[in-house]
Amino acid sequence: MKWLIKSILRRPWLYIAAAVVLTLVLGAFIPRLQFDASIMNMVPEDDPVLTELLEVTEDFGSQELFAVALRADNVYTPEVLRKIDSLAATIAALPGVSSVETPLNIQYIDSGFFGIDIRPITESVPQTVEEIAAFRTAFETTPYAGRLITADGTGAMLLVQFEPWEDEEKQKVVDQIEDIVRGLQGPEEFYVVGDLYVFNYTEHAMRQDLVKLVPFVVVVIIVVLYLTFRSPMGVLIPFMTVLASLLWTIGLMAYFEVPVSIISMVLPVILLTLGVASGIHILNKYQELLAQGFEKNEALERTFEDITAPVVMAALTTSAGFISLVTAFVQPIREFGVFTAFGVFAAMVLSLTVVPAILSLVNPPAAKQKQVEQKRSGLLQSILESAAGVAINKGSWVLVIAGLLIAVVILGASRIRLESNIINYFAADTPIRRSTALVEDVFGGSMQLAVVFDTGQPDGIKDPEVLQKIEQAQAYLNSFATINHAMSIVDILKTMNQALWDGDPDFFTLPATREAVAQQLLLFTMQGGSGLDSLVSYDYQQALINAQMKTLDAQELAAVIAAVEDYMEREFGSGPNLTVTVTGTPKVMMRLMDRYVQTQISSLVSSTIGVGLIVMLLMRSITLGLLCLVPLVFTIAVNFGVMGFIGIPLDAVTSIIASLVMGIGIDYAIHYVSRFRLERDAQPSFEAAVHNTSITSGRAIIYNAIALVAGFLVLAFSESFRAIAIFGYLMALTMVVSSAATLLIIPVLLDLRENRKLERGRSMKRMAMFLIAACLVCSGLVSAQELTGDEILQQLEISNLLAGSGTAELEMITENAQGVQRSYNLRIYRKQEEENESQLLEYLGPADVRGTKFLAIKEGDAESQMWLYLPALGRERRIAANMAGDKFMGTDFTYEEIAGDFDYKNQYSANRLPDEQLNGQPVYVLDLSPTADTPYERIKMWVLQEGSLPVKLELYSGGQASLAKTLLLDDYRTVEGQPIPHYLEMRDELAGTRTIIRLSEISSADISDDIFSLRYLRR
Repeated sequence: MKWLIKSILRRPWLYIAAAVVLTLVLGAFIPRLQFDASIMNMVPEDDPVLTELLEVTEDFGSQELFAVALRADNVYTPEVLRKIDSLAATIAALPGVSSVETPLNIQYIDSGFFGIDIRPITESVPQTVEEIAAFRTAFETTPYAGRLITADGTGAMLLVQFEPWEDEEKQKVVDQIEDIVRGLQGPEEFYVVGDLYVFNYTEHAMRQDLVKLVPFVVVVIIVVLYLTFRSPMGVLIPFMTVLASLLWTIGLMAYFEVPVSIISMVLPVILLTLGVASGIHILNKYQELLAQGFEKNEALERTFEDITAPVVMAALTTSAGFISLVTAFVQPIREFGVFTAFGVFAAMVLSLTVVPAILSLVNPPAAKQKQVEQKRSGLLQSILESAAGVAINKGSWVLVIAGLLIAVVILGASRIRLESNIINYFAADTPIRRSTALVEDVFGGSMQLAVVFDTGQPDGIKDPEVLQKIEQAQAYLNSFATINHAMSIVDILKTMNQALWDGDPDFFTLPATREAVAQQLLLFTMQGGSGLDSLVSYDYQQALINAQMKTLDAQELAAVIAAVEDYMEREFGSGPNLTVTVTGTPKVMMRLMDRYVQTQISSLVSSTIGVGLIVMLLMRSITLGLLCLVPLVFTIAVNFGVMGFIGIPLDAVTSIIASLVMGIGIDYAIHYVSRFRLERDAQPSFEAAVHNTSITSGRAIIYNAIALVAGFLVLAFSESFRAIAIFGYLMALTMVVSSAATLLIIPVLLDLRENRKLERGRSMKRMAMFLIAACLVCSGLVSAQELTGDEILQQLEISNLLAGSGTAELEMITENAQGVQRSYNLRIYRKQEEENESQLLEYLGPADVRGTKFLAIKEGDAESQMWLYLPALGRERRIAANMAGDKFMGTDFTYEEIAGDFDYKNQYSANRLPDEQLNGQPVYVLDLSPTADTPYERIKMWVLQEGSLPVKLELYSGGQASLAKTLLLDDYRTVEGQPIPHYLEMRDELAGTRTIIRLSEISSADISDDIFSLRYLRR
């Protein structure tokens, strides 16, 4: 390395400029740095437990809870209920919120004058004592009792569902919800709870802690450096190099789009603390040589001749300790290991290049000899000499005491428990702990547990035997004290069945036949029932039981999950006809806890091997390499013992301590042994060599340990993160133990080695990692004009398949957001005479709903009278006639849209837009604005120029007139002089669903009045 130091001394500004340029380039990426606190991102994407959860999320929607909870003396008062209603309306109006489910708007299945009525439980906020009593009575008969309002009436919950936005956008909405809730406090207590809130709160806490802790550790490091060297240059030079290495590391993370996690948030503190080590050792040696009378450049050359090897060795071994974390199961731990290793290596490079470059440009500190003499006579000198004396004269006692301590701490280590719930990372008085405690104690749990029943074939869930098994499993889940409010499709079917039999409690049972199940589900969707898609897959192949689960420690959680999985396997088995899978956030947490132990073992083994090999290689001695590991093994044992005795769990943060100790603590041993070898060659006796090593290298070790201890103790000031504070305390403890063990145990082991030497060398290679980035593109289009928009609208040929009188047969396909389809075949009868309309729909397939009929009769301006006949029950039921704007038969069409009740020509005015080409045909483009009360605030229509036929409509609704649905019309055929579209496709742009209608036969023949009668329904 002589050529390097000579090159630096000849051209110092070149090395300084290169470092500055690289720092500016990498620092420019820092504003891009992201934060990520999601527990899901801790598990590898291909892990089967996460894969199961993601599949459930795709099939049934998010399994993460997000809610606003409140505590009150009594929820059942007009004031509290109004506040709940107002809060729900405010939250629902926020962009990105798809729905807010409250006790006041839950779905209520009623049996009354109109037969079956599925509606919100109340149309308005109950005000009088009688209204509130009626509301409470009705609410307590629903599956939501105890979940949305507690049994004692002192707590309520609002469940919030989000649009499928990016997490970053959702977090902005969560911030808005938190602001809204803060403004509502008193006299009721409001809390935001749920997984998304936890992640959002965690990210904010991470940012706040970094803003506070990084400046704090900077001050601590500066103070330690000043107390060590007593000069401005002794502070600035090491600090500038370590600051540059931190900027390089953070900039590189931002460049590769690696977010800051709850683990890597300690990276700045660790790098700032560790990075000064090389500078301390270099400046300490440089001052020694100046004190001995060497000139500046000669002192620098001698310093780097003696110090380069141990500094490089220490950096490599520290990096190896961090790199060993790539074997970890948890992705953020792996990222933390790689980038911290890079930062340590960068600090070493800067120390060996920029530090000598700066030192060569500044005047050397004066009166070094006097300072050294003063140091020799100080307290530290006495401590180091005493330590050397104990090691030389009482070596056997040192080993005996160390052995006894190891025996004690092993007992403590056996008591360590596991932890993966991020909630427990926070201090007990933080808002997140308080809100979670409320949900745990009052509402039955803050985590969602899911059990999926997969029959392996479409419509398999309609089998009553399968439904009975789901009911049995649901009851088993509710039998646990730690699992509450298990819900499934069984709840809907039992409630529907009871309502169909006039509310008779004896019929609160599952339907007895497959056909009855299918027809009740059809009735449920026809009447606008919601929530089915979150409990059963669109093709009825799978069903979900969803339950709330309390936060448990590792052993309890493992026991409950194991019990549930064993029960499901024992009772229902796993075969071609039925597969039962337990999933959800609790299982992900259990997976993490299992893997923390694996991470601890794998990283510790790999760091021990890696660090040991590097030391053996660079020292060219197997025995010296093994000897350097002994203080570390002792320190790690003490760490685990303390954790066990005090009750500190092994979690994502504490699981990395052993590897860090292995990588950081080895520095002390390396510097001590390296200096001892030099002193052993120069001194006449072993005792003299140990004495000189302890008071020279020992001083740098103590200074470095003080800096590290002070730096890590800064983490104890984390206001939010209890886990980070504990990590700081434990790392400070390990630095004290590791430095003390180096000064006491290593001299004893060197003494034992004096009489038997065994040396051997080895070779090694290094690996590098790179990531890839991507870019985005976009495009657009234009067109021309002539007739006015209103003229084109008046020429429009619009004939609906249900307009006029006649019959039609069609296939109706509904498709959910995942592309799964349901298909029905129907025959439609329609008769229109003056102001009277009659309509009958008969299901021809599939087999389990064949014969189901829907009858609607409208006379003049009176409301439609509607009935449904279910052949499985052998009876017809009256249906409430309040569904004109509701979904037709559970499709994406409304009843008005399917019946052709929109009068585009008289209810809208049209503005002509530039003409376009659509599917190769020229079309007019119209922008329609309502002139009367209509369900859509704007319609954009594409009309074929030949024939004036509408082929596409975009339907806009909502306060900001956002695109709600798109209607496509195609395959126009002339039927008795009228152009009728035989293909209709309605897309719900918000839900991502669509409905396709394919018309096969249509006739305008006159229909007998007998068809539109209750008697015909039963035929």
